[in-house]
Amino acid sequence: MSATREKLPLLTKVAFGVGSVGDLIYIGMFNTFLGIFYNQAIGLSNSLIGLAIMLAMLGDAISDPVVGMISDRWKSRLGRRHPFLFAAPIPLGVAIFFIFNPPDILTNASNDNDPNQLWLFIYLAVLTIFSRICHTLYVIPHLALGGELTKDPNDRSSLFSINSIFGYASGALFAFTAWGFFLGGESTLADGSVVPKHLDATAYGPLVFTACGLVIATIWLSAFGTRNRIALLSDPPSGQKSLSMLQFYRDLSGALRNRNYRFIMLGFFFFMLSVGLNETFNVFVNTYFWELETKQIRWFGLASIPAILAGAVISPIFMRFVERKIVLIFGLSGIVIFVQTPIILRLFELMPANGASGLLPILLTSAAGVAFCLAASAVAILSMLGDVSDENELMNGLRQEGLIYSARAFFAKASNSAGQFIAGVALDVYVRLPFEAVPGEVDEGVIIRLGIAAGPIMSIGAIIAIPLYAQYRLTRKQHLEILDSLGAKAARQSEQDATAPA
Repeated sequence: MSATREKLPLLTKVAFGVGSVGDLIYIGMFNTFLGIFYNQAIGLSNSLIGLAIMLAMLGDAISDPVVGMISDRWKSRLGRRHPFLFAAPIPLGVAIFFIFNPPDILTNASNDNDPNQLWLFIYLAVLTIFSRICHTLYVIPHLALGGELTKDPNDRSSLFSINSIFGYASGALFAFTAWGFFLGGESTLADGSVVPKHLDATAYGPLVFTACGLVIATIWLSAFGTRNRIALLSDPPSGQKSLSMLQFYRDLSGALRNRNYRFIMLGFFFFMLSVGLNETFNVFVNTYFWELETKQIRWFGLASIPAILAGAVISPIFMRFVERKIVLIFGLSGIVIFVQTPIILRLFELMPANGASGLLPILLTSAAGVAFCLAASAVAILSMLGDVSDENELMNGLRQEGLIYSARAFFAKASNSAGQFIAGVALDVYVRLPFEAVPGEVDEGVIIRLGIAAGPIMSIGAIIAIPLYAQYRLTRKQHLEILDSLGAKAARQSEQDATAPA
């Protein structure tokens, strides 16, 4: 059977959205804390951290298409997607735990307690690859499930809106709790220096345990909560060619012949390149550029929640009246403006001084603007991918959400990883941030270079993405015509099946 254009029950939408909580917590742990944990708390080169993340992309090049193809073809009493939702959480939680608990033999490899750079890099690279594979086992089937739960365009927007609300809001709450409770305050290191707690490797234990538990629990809740829709979902297409990587890239090549899909992927690649740079720079910027305390950093997550809710709720409303790409382009433009403006103003000495009472409200307002635009953009692009899945079904007769969303995930991971690798090299080669740097005591030249890298340079990829997204041509009217054609085709097939001899 297949999903219809009827409205989904609210509980189903909520259950689907809960699944994004585990996704965003993993991403938050990985993108927010991994860099500063390994570089400043342990002492691994930023270039090697970036290289480890970059190497994980090679694993993604295999795992993303394989999981997408397998989930498109999977036959079981749990349907195509749910077996992966039940299987992925535990290994993903285990991977998170070991990433943030490297063995002492690697972190204190010599008498002077300098970490073994080579073996610590290998350890991080292997576990990063493993964690990304586990993440893929969940996120690809989850997004593909969203693409096929409903074919109604407004309902699809609403579904991904709720998904974004749960994901980004829970990520913001988790960030608030992480900075304000688990990593709040200061630590005294063995050498007697007093540093913010997120620069102390021994402070991460409770945070990591909590993250692992939440990842496992929320993904399972989503799987159980959407299980009652399995009978209404699309069956694996019959007569598909054998599973192979070559076949995947042939299928992907065919999908990319769709002009709309091609420009979505190109735009997404460049946008995620900037996201990777920003995610690496952000914690360093807050710690050293703005010299914020952890009790101040925690408010970024909380301030983002209403903005996320507003962006995710307003985005589907806008898309009832304007094209999806308009919402996406305005959202992306807003992200660039809100991220860059405070840093550029500081470089021109037009921002309040660090520690001044007026600084934090400005930064929180900027962060809220980014969150609003990011949530609105996320709803738009996920809805666009669902629409392209419908267009491809009309073109080639196959429901290939797994292919569509796995390629999206691969492009995201590839460009995000490249961005984090570039950021790591930039921190070592251009910014030249020293190990065990103490906020407020870093050379002014280092701080200026950090601002240039995290501001104008970081935004280049996102700016390139805007004209690429503008090339998307699938309008709302055309999509409704596609749905009508698919409905008529399905009705004809049902009549043929009913009249066919037994």
